[in-house]
Amino acid sequence: MGGTARRANATATEGETGAGSGGGLTRRGLLGAGIAAGAAATAAGVFASRAPAATAGRAPAAPRAGDWTALARGLDGTLVRPGSRDYDTARTLFNPRFDGVRPAGIAYCARPEDVRSCLEFARRHQVPVAVRSGGHSYAGWSSGPGLIVDVQKMASVSLSGTGATIGAGAKLIDVYDRLTARGRTVPAGSCPTVGISGLALGGGVGVVSRAYGLTSDSITGARIVTADGRIRDVDARREPDLFWALRGGGNAQFGVVTELRLRTHAAPQCTTFFLSWPWSSAAAVVREWQRWAPTAPDEIWANLHLSAPVGGRPGSVRVGGLTLGTRGDVENRLDRLADAVGAPARSVSVRTRPYMDAMKVMGGVSGFTIAQSHQKGSLPGRTPQGRVARESYAARSDFYTRRIPADGVRALLARVEKLAALTGGGAGSVALDALGGAVGRVRPTDTAFVHRNALFLAQYIVSWPDSASATTVARHQAWLDGTHGAMRPWASGEAYQNYTDPKLRDWRRAYYGVNADRLARVRAAYDPGRLFRHPQSL
Repeated sequence: MGGTARRANATATEGETGAGSGGGLTRRGLLGAGIAAGAAATAAGVFASRAPAATAGRAPAAPRAGDWTALARGLDGTLVRPGSRDYDTARTLFNPRFDGVRPAGIAYCARPEDVRSCLEFARRHQVPVAVRSGGHSYAGWSSGPGLIVDVQKMASVSLSGTGATIGAGAKLIDVYDRLTARGRTVPAGSCPTVGISGLALGGGVGVVSRAYGLTSDSITGARIVTADGRIRDVDARREPDLFWALRGGGNAQFGVVTELRLRTHAAPQCTTFFLSWPWSSAAAVVREWQRWAPTAPDEIWANLHLSAPVGGRPGSVRVGGLTLGTRGDVENRLDRLADAVGAPARSVSVRTRPYMDAMKVMGGVSGFTIAQSHQKGSLPGRTPQGRVARESYAARSDFYTRRIPADGVRALLARVEKLAALTGGGAGSVALDALGGAVGRVRPTDTAFVHRNALFLAQYIVSWPDSASATTVARHQAWLDGTHGAMRPWASGEAYQNYTDPKLRDWRRAYYGVNADRLARVRAAYDPGRLFRHPQSL
């Protein structure tokens, strides 16, 4: 859900979420890490692998120092360049894997007109463009060697009636905080530092999706700056094809979103629950969770987490989640789940909380203040009190449209157990997030998010110390690829576009299915010169 080890969410790749992704891997995996982000993701997450096409009849004019200075002077926001005091912080993404990337400039845009100036600059000088709202792109495509158009200064959150207007760079923790103060919310991921646009434009799987739908399902309109520099307000009546594309296919392929308008929902008290069983019960827990979680009443969301430390054995299998319904009802249902497993849970925690507290628990920042639930720093999107740490990890995903049979469950558990053979620190996990409910009641072609018939989303995650050697990282990633490959016989072949996966071969079908051709036509109409490019651009 937003992604990482954290979930998070973010469009393309922002993850977020998902993994997209607040606290460490094993903690966020239990609490829905990965539901977000990714955010986790890329309206905020686009890396232009090549420079934009040259204007017909003119040779490209590489920018000089004076050109960059002129760009900076024309912005209400801030341009950070190599050599400046803030450059080394400004250029980093959430994942230290991408610390070697050195952008030519990072523009913190304060309004849509700043974005327009940046795009004009990029076209004129053939500078590659990447778009960033939270920096959680699993593939690192919210950075690159050219100009980073960063929307984190545009982070306002306002509520009028039941409709919210949210700046594209607002962090999920701030969105939750400002809306729940008024008794409202939007369905979103768990990772507190994922940007709302990165999550929403790639769909937005979250902890109340079964009750309220995806984040993208709540979008009623958007403001976007397209490649031609036009600032457009789009909704179901104004430019409906673009509006359709932005709800699930918006990985910064159509322009830079600067503001979203969303329908809000009630933010009632929640009851969170967490149960664990010994590893000896893992097969039974996976079997029964698949029967229970995707078919539970809409107000109940649950995940299942299988994990182990690198070089060690898994100690338990864990189920976590929340309900918007009554505590008594969910306790009865959890009792029936335990009875079906055939073994009592080793630990059980069921607690009723205010909605905001529940979102902090799911985001791995329980006990933190709102200011602490950010990355540390003074740049946009950060706070001086921030305590959310960066994390080195890699992840892949699968949507499952059928339950995993017994032989598939054995294969899955065997992959987690293989973590014992690795060395070098870190951890690995498999997180299953229940879908169904409101997510499944939208037709696959009604929005660009096609994965409507999935029972659950799987995220395979591996993390390692930031100081790990290249050999260690390669071995950890080989475990990840081996796990993804081992589940091919039972997975649907679809993958979550917010958990961007550079290793996917048939990524068009995996991300977009029957919607891919229509998305490509919309992209060609709004970005014919392919200003916005990354290795998985339509």
